[in-house]
Amino acid sequence: MEANHDIHNRSRNRKQERRPRWKQNVQQKWSNHHAATKIAPTNAEHEKQLAKSLHQLCIHRRLIEPPSGIQKRRRVMNDLDAMLFAWSESLLPGSSSYADNIISPNSDKTAAPSLLSFGSYRLGVHTPDADVDCLVLAPPHVTRDDFFGSWVDVLKAEKRVAELHPVSSAYTPVIKFEMDDVKIDLIFARVNNSKWLTEQRMKMAQLAGSLREEGDKSEERIEMSVDDSVLVGLDETSVRSVNGVRVAQFLIDMLDGDLVRIDNFRLTLRAVKEWARVHGLYSNVLGFLGGVNWAILVCWVCKRNPDAPASRLLPIFFNTFANWKWPSPVWLVLLSKQKHPPKGVKPLPIWDPNENYRDSTHLMPIITPCYPPMNSSYNVGEPQLRRLRDELNRASQLSKEILSGRKTWEVLFEGNDFFEQHANYVQVNIIGTNEDEFRSWFGLCESRMRLLIAGLESPIAGVSAYPFAKFFHSQKEGCVSSFFIALRFSHSTKRIDLGPLVADFLRVINDWEGRTLGMDLTIHLVSKQNLPTFVFATKEINGSSDVLNFEETNPKPSNQQAATDKNEHEELCETPLPLSSKKNPLDESVSSPSDNISPLKRTRIS
Repeated sequence: MEANHDIHNRSRNRKQERRPRWKQNVQQKWSNHHAATKIAPTNAEHEKQLAKSLHQLCIHRRLIEPPSGIQKRRRVMNDLDAMLFAWSESLLPGSSSYADNIISPNSDKTAAPSLLSFGSYRLGVHTPDADVDCLVLAPPHVTRDDFFGSWVDVLKAEKRVAELHPVSSAYTPVIKFEMDDVKIDLIFARVNNSKWLTEQRMKMAQLAGSLREEGDKSEERIEMSVDDSVLVGLDETSVRSVNGVRVAQFLIDMLDGDLVRIDNFRLTLRAVKEWARVHGLYSNVLGFLGGVNWAILVCWVCKRNPDAPASRLLPIFFNTFANWKWPSPVWLVLLSKQKHPPKGVKPLPIWDPNENYRDSTHLMPIITPCYPPMNSSYNVGEPQLRRLRDELNRASQLSKEILSGRKTWEVLFEGNDFFEQHANYVQVNIIGTNEDEFRSWFGLCESRMRLLIAGLESPIAGVSAYPFAKFFHSQKEGCVSSFFIALRFSHSTKRIDLGPLVADFLRVINDWEGRTLGMDLTIHLVSKQNLPTFVFATKEINGSSDVLNFEETNPKPSNQQAATDKNEHEELCETPLPLSSKKNPLDESVSSPSDNISPLKRTRIS
């Protein structure tokens, strides 16, 4: 056996030598090895009590919506269903108007669109203030132009609808609005086969009837099951829209319909998402992980530990991904089983690091489980991955102490000490004179913030960036939203001009054609001693939102900060910054800055 094994290895090595060197590296880099998950066994009764206390903590932190809120969401979605049907009917030749169809709906549902939820609501882990992500799956006679045209007009005329914002130019076009104070994100896809849509609606109606006969009183909304055949004839935009529903459905299906496993998955995912929010790690836009990323990771752990309660799954989760050998990808379905499209579906671009060099550069690949397989975390950069590793390691250590009984779950969700760990921070203030202008300006700046983070990460200059994925919002004087990136400097760095490092970000911001006079942005360097007091209020606030609202503005600057502001007009300002002698235990390779760092002069764009 040893001789045969040796012959096999030599043969494999010769094949490797014949491959181009970059492909050899890629193959090694993406081999699917993961860290062993070793959590010491604990008493079953102790685990049960821990799971109960974790659930109570989620209720205390307002992560679980009460029945009245769930019923309200269902009512709003049912009303949207009726509105969509009346609107769809009005688009047929010779049909009645929308107003008439609302009053006297047609009993024939052949032309009816289906409203499907996805994201946190579909997974059953939404918070009371969360929006509902919905897909309109429309019959062939309804187009995307109709959706952003006459359907938007319907919403404008509806008195119950507020905060209506159609965004037809987005990567995945969306209509954002509120209906009866329930926030909705609505996307669109048109199926080419109306017969398939009708059959699926009939199956859904039959299921609902069966459940009523059995006396089922579940608070969950009954929704259509979407299989691969829905992709036939869809364009790429529609495929992206449909895949949100397909991924959410896949994650639930992986739990085999076992209600206990589903509950354990949900409780674990709630806790993970809250932990990520509290510690400034929850934002796909800012290069961290979003809802679907965290859901796939939790599902990966649940599938491999099917009988574990949430109190055990959570420590396993932290231990697994604290030790994960990134960039080895996380798969729920191996790439070899996803490479080829389902029957009748045209081939689409897929994530494949062995064929696509750009894919091989991704740092933290978390692959979607439905065709076409894509890296859901392609936005993650080196600074974000560094912070994720640091916090996962810390959470792994804390969760072991929780399992042993030395600590309680609360320690995982205590306010982050991010604003006490570093000596220097870049503060970015996004400013608008009114809410409408600020909304679009903030959206642009947020979507480009990864450029700033990447620019400030400069090994050549000896600078490491540590972003915190949370905005601090104030409306005391106009609209201001503040974002922070901590900076750490190598021991060899004596002086540095940060201006060139932010140049790409500022160029993109300045070139935006939609910018008006009321839209402004400032960037300045602040020391830990001069941070605004509102950043420390995060220790007392639940992390259920990535935007925190405060009425407080920056505190009065110290004499040193005032002196820095006074010299803003100087091109090179080299006021020394105070030092912190305390090293960050999370990163021994990066030191505090040296005595003579020239601070970034405040940059006001006009």
